[in-house]
Amino acid sequence: AAEAGGAAGGTSSFKRKREEAQKAQAGSSHNWNPLFMRADAVGEAMAERYGVDKRQVLDSEGGGSLAVRLAQGETHLLSRAREWLPPPPAPP
Repeated sequence: AAEAGGAAGGTSSFKRKREEAQKAQAGSSHNWNPLFMRADAVGEAMAERYGVDKRQVLDSEGGGSLAVRLAQGETHLLSRAREWLPPPPAPP
């Protein structure tokens, strides 16, 4: 019973199995996304592209939605990244 909840200072068998699976997959090339971009990185890239301060890009007081501006910037950056990256391998 203590093992199921991990209350006795131990780790539940579920958590142990999950950690073991995660460790086994750590070296896999399929556990990361090369196209993932953090919002602050998108903001920095947009600011550099338009020659403005990042603060101006991320200003929620400005016109339009901040989420929409970042999504549009991310879409632009991802399309450029896809042009640069090699195509994915064909499925078996």
